[in-house]
Amino acid sequence: MKQIILSFLLYVIGSWAAGCGEPRVRKEWRALSPSEKSAYISAVNCLWTLPAKGSAVFPVETRHDDFAAMHVNATGPAAFNSQGDLIGLLGPGIHQVGVFLPWHRYLLWVYETALKEECGYQGAQPYWDWSLDVPENGGAQFNASPIFDPVTGFGGNGANGSVPVTIPPGTTFPTGLAGTPLGSCIDDGPFANKLLVLDPGPPPDGILTAGTGRCLKRNFQPGLVDGALAWNANVELVLNLTAYVNFTRGFDALTGSGIPSGPGIHGGGHIGVGGEMANVWSSINDPLFYLHHGNLDRIWALWQKKSPENIYAHGGPIYPNGTGVTTLDSLMYMSEFVAPSLPIRTVQDTLNRNGEGFLCYVYEEVYGL
Repeated sequence: MKQIILSFLLYVIGSWAAGCGEPRVRKEWRALSPSEKSAYISAVNCLWTLPAKGSAVFPVETRHDDFAAMHVNATGPAAFNSQGDLIGLLGPGIHQVGVFLPWHRYLLWVYETALKEECGYQGAQPYWDWSLDVPENGGAQFNASPIFDPVTGFGGNGANGSVPVTIPPGTTFPTGLAGTPLGSCIDDGPFANKLLVLDPGPPPDGILTAGTGRCLKRNFQPGLVDGALAWNANVELVLNLTAYVNFTRGFDALTGSGIPSGPGIHGGGHIGVGGEMANVWSSINDPLFYLHHGNLDRIWALWQKKSPENIYAHGGPIYPNGTGVTTLDSLMYMSEFVAPSLPIRTVQDTLNRNGEGFLCYVYEEVYGL
C-alpha cells in the first residue's frame, strides 16, 4: 500500500517540490482563448478513447467511465419513501458530510492530472463561475451562458427543451436526482454523440450496472437557480459563514447553515444544468461537472484565504444523518484504479505550504470579464 501511495504521489507531483514552486493556474472558462478551450475539450474527449483501468472492478470501458464509476460508488446508497421518492442519502458517502469539499478537491486534481499526463493537456482545470450568468450580475438567463456554446463550449440544452422539475410532497429533494434523468439528449456541441456506459444512480443493491449505452441528457432550469447562484444574494452569504461546519453545509443550504432554503450553490449548478448533472450519483458523466465543482473548490479556496486558521479548518459528520466526526485523518475513499485513499489533511492547502500534501494550484479571478 505504501508503494502504491508513493508511486501516485510521484505521479501527481511531477517536478514540483513541497512548497509548490510553479502552481497550475486555473482560469474561468470565458477567460480561456479559443485554442485553450479547444485543447481542454480535446483532452476531455481523449479520456473517452482510452481504455478503462477499472474494468476488473466495475462495468466500465473507458477512462472517462473510471472516474464516473468512482463517483457513483463513493456516493453510496439512498433512502426512498414508500412512493419511491428520494428522501435522503445514507453513508458515509461524499455528500452532506465532512469530506465533501476535500474529496471533490482531490478528484479535481486527479482528473486534471489525468488530462495532462494521459492526454497531453498543457493547461489547468478551468472553472465555471455561473454567478456571471444570472440576472443579478447583468447576465441573461442561466441557459444563455457562453459555456453552453455548441462550438466553443459544451453544447446546450436537451434537444426537446426542458421539462418541469418538482419537489414531491413530503420530501426536500427535487425530481431527477435519482434514477432515469429528466430531459432529453443534447444534439449539439462536442459531447452530443457520447454514449454513457454506466446506468444512472443509485446502483441497485449497491452494485454498479451498465447498459448498452445512453445519451447525455440536459434539462435546463434557470428559474430554479437564478437566485441560488447569485454572488451577492447567496455566494457571499456562504463565504461569510465563519465556522467550517456551517460553511460546508451552506453549499447545500442545509438547515442550520444560515443560508436561505433552496438548492444552494452546489445543488444549483447541478439542477440548473439538469438531466445527467442532476443525478446525485452519475452527474459526473457530464463534463460540466468538473467546471462546476472547480468553482465550488474556488469558493472554498477564497474562504480559506480569509484566515490562516481556515486552511486546515475541518469538521462535519461522517454520515449524512449527522453521526460521526470528520478529522484531518479521515480518509477520502477513492478507487485504486483512479487514486489511493488519502487523509483530508493532504488536500487542505492548494499550495502545500507545510509539505504534508501534494497540491500545487491557484485560481485566477475573473475581474473585468
